[in-house]
Amino acid sequence: MNKKNVIIIRNANSYDFGGGERFPVFLASELLKLGYEPLIVSRSPKLLVFARDNKVKAVNGWWWQRQNWSGKNALLFPVYIVWQLLLTVWYFVLFMRKKPDVIHIQSKDDFISATIAGKILGKRIVWTDHADLKHIFMNVHIWNKNPVGKLVYWTAKHADAITLVSESERELVRKNLAVNDPILEKLHIIYNGIVDVSSKYKSKHNSKTFTFCTVSRMVTYKGIKEMIDAFVKLSGEYPNIKLIMVGDGPEEEKFEGMAKKYKNIEFLGYQSDPLGYMGDSDVYLHATYHEGFSVSLIEASMMNCPIIATAVGGNLEIIQDHQTGLLVPFKDVDALYDAMKELYNDKRLHDKLAKNAREQYVKRFQFDQIVKDEFIPLYEGGKK
Repeated sequence: MNKKNVIIIRNANSYDFGGGERFPVFLASELLKLGYEPLIVSRSPKLLVFARDNKVKAVNGWWWQRQNWSGKNALLFPVYIVWQLLLTVWYFVLFMRKKPDVIHIQSKDDFISATIAGKILGKRIVWTDHADLKHIFMNVHIWNKNPVGKLVYWTAKHADAITLVSESERELVRKNLAVNDPILEKLHIIYNGIVDVSSKYKSKHNSKTFTFCTVSRMVTYKGIKEMIDAFVKLSGEYPNIKLIMVGDGPEEEKFEGMAKKYKNIEFLGYQSDPLGYMGDSDVYLHATYHEGFSVSLIEASMMNCPIIATAVGGNLEIIQDHQTGLLVPFKDVDALYDAMKELYNDKRLHDKLAKNAREQYVKRFQFDQIVKDEFIPLYEGGKK
């Protein structure tokens, strides 16, 4: 039996490397085990390196850094049309050469061009939305607004299936569509997950230091300032604590400047493998203002690290307050401080959250099973 070829397309800003950017590599690795031949197409340097490190085939694609076409930029929409025509031709040639059976698209410009090229060639098209469609589909039914969104909306009608990362994302997408819109029938919820690799990591935990950790893009909406402020407040009472911040981003220097006088706050920058830092930490922090679905929360659960997260979006589908983690309001420094203090002082609660989160991961978020049970049926056309 011939192996099925799957092309996985994902593009993002060069500084972005979160769950949405690692997802294609995790997916491709599982597809290889199941007898498929995956190929990743991306312009993201970090994603391409991550694919190579995981022995997954990847090629450099086309992507335009300009992603904002709203407001005055809408006047440049004819230029965007030319860009899409060129990109469609490029994908058409690529698909002719690689002969994929399935094209799995995961980024905005590619939703348009790769879908058109794939459908001309009669390929099966699957989309995965990493929390973008709720924005892309805004005002698509208002004639003078969001021309790019209208193009994505039109091509969505030609996708065979669209997967969303959480129930909260589905509700947000639904708000932009009519109740009888045929696109709604294409939507499937498939949670992200991760293959259990926790046994590969030997803990280097320092029992004399209580460590808080986050893995995040260094941008305001990820709650970086709130984490720093809450930690500084707590460190005034407990000098044996430390905050490790893993990740980079456009506001990295600003946050480093905020924390430069505190020796117990470390910025480690981008790390291709953050799991060891999670496993060596006492508490994982996730103070984002909004969230589609956080792979980092699944990774922390897998690594037995208790979690404090904001009560937003897909976080509520992972964290049950005082059961699998602690939930706090977003932008609330005092609530975050209180939760951090609670886990510092209450070892029984700390251990309970770690145990429950790990058990939930095993039952619901093991990615090898998710790929086999959820994605493969979509590729095969048996799940409507």
